[in-house]
Amino acid sequence: MSEAPPSPHIEARPPSAIGFDGFVLEPGRGRLFGRDGDEIPLRPKALELLIALAASEGQPLGKAELLDRVWGKVHVTEDSLFQAVKDARRALDDRQGRLLRYLPRRGYMLDCTLTTDHQPKTASDPELPTDRPSIAVLPFWTLGEHSSPYVAAGLVEEVSIALSRFRWLFVLANASAAAIAAQTTGRDAADGVATGRKLGIRYLVDGSLDQTEDSIVVRCRLVETATGRQVWQERFTGESGDILRLYEVITSAIAAAIEPRLLRAEVERVLRRGTSDLGAFDCYLRALPGYYSRTPRGNSEAIGLLETAITRDPHFALATALLGRCVATSVWLGTEPDFSGGAARALSLARSALNIDRSDPQVLALCGHLLAVVGGEHAEGGALLDLALQMNPNSAEGWRLGGWVSAWSGDVERALHRLVEAERLDPLSPLQADVHSARSVALFVGRRFAEAAESARRSIATTPEATAPRRFLIAALWHGGLHDEARLECAALLALQPNASIARTRSLQVFKHPWMVDLIIEGLRGGGLPERS
Repeated sequence: MSEAPPSPHIEARPPSAIGFDGFVLEPGRGRLFGRDGDEIPLRPKALELLIALAASEGQPLGKAELLDRVWGKVHVTEDSLFQAVKDARRALDDRQGRLLRYLPRRGYMLDCTLTTDHQPKTASDPELPTDRPSIAVLPFWTLGEHSSPYVAAGLVEEVSIALSRFRWLFVLANASAAAIAAQTTGRDAADGVATGRKLGIRYLVDGSLDQTEDSIVVRCRLVETATGRQVWQERFTGESGDILRLYEVITSAIAAAIEPRLLRAEVERVLRRGTSDLGAFDCYLRALPGYYSRTPRGNSEAIGLLETAITRDPHFALATALLGRCVATSVWLGTEPDFSGGAARALSLARSALNIDRSDPQVLALCGHLLAVVGGEHAEGGALLDLALQMNPNSAEGWRLGGWVSAWSGDVERALHRLVEAERLDPLSPLQADVHSARSVALFVGRRFAEAAESARRSIATTPEATAPRRFLIAALWHGGLHDEARLECAALLALQPNASIARTRSLQVFKHPWMVDLIIEGLRGGGLPERS
């Protein structure tokens, strides 16, 4: 006996929410909430599968009908359906298939009581977060006779997943993004921008896929809906032979390119606004230029803004972690007279941020860096950085901070590799000077003194008020035999930071191995740094 044929599908206005067995589905917003009320991450096709089953009101749907409802005209095999079922059961903690049941020769069903809410949702009330930027990845156009809608849909899904790993960013569900695209006229992008603006979505990603038998060309761009301004665009190419590898390469490239540019656009947007009634996230954004500056004044302004952000939202983990980093910077710059107390506060803020949220890879990276570089907790800090990079391998900041942690532990080659990745992912980073500074540390502990001095000089050229790279420049010059140059740089350091001393440096340079501390102290002492300020 064959599986039951598809049942007649009657179009009706979808409910705004569907409850089943303690879970809640929001079809219009493309979200699934668990029994504890928290949102459950779920791949778009698994979510669409659940929406289709919930809409059937307890009636089983055959494989053919599910393939039609979830994938439409895109040709896929039953393996895609089985994967979506597996993903949905994992999200529902239903690995035995008791809730999402399969009935032989009849199909799949949700075996429970369902409740629906048909409250209408208007475009003026999209329920998008107002405290952080939102972005929608629209379906990519397919060009050419060899281009596959299935490949394009898979790429869009992977880009959405990659962007969602940046926790400060709200990524609209693919089903909702497709609804925006459906309101465009032909390929007139202005329609999509207008719809996104009407719904309160701040940014749109769109693009095209042009596939031949041998190659794939992907064009992608980022648009700000409020102004229609094109923030970024790029063209990516690859070979058609290995689609999965191509997904990985192009997805990584797109996510890594979009995130820093989107963050800069957000900073520019909030700086254009007045300072009245700033929310916690706005305060965080306004703090970033000061954090990037590595100057006493800029860093002090960043600390004030981040303290305001935390006052307005005590559970803002990212602001708490960044505040810890800025407090540590005040210690390194010498503007914090109580350097022991400042270091203790930086570590306390890192612990607080971790207690608030251990699921944000950016928080893990910032806190891991502080624990290792300030607290000397090299094993824990290194593990947090490893986890952060595993959770989001497209974060240039994660690779940069990981470079510092590896350098501080004496793992020279790993540090240099991580810093190369940071530059590859974001070659225009406002923290490029910090990459050069971290590289100077790695090269210094690797006893490559000439290269260390060169990297330190490149860092100083961009941020002349930063004192950390100047310390490693002095030590590298001394160990490289350039003693007169080392003394001149030491005089420059003392002019910037009169309280710099051997004792202060020894207390702050908590390297993993004692020989690393001895190496820099020997170079600084030779260059003329006083024992005490």
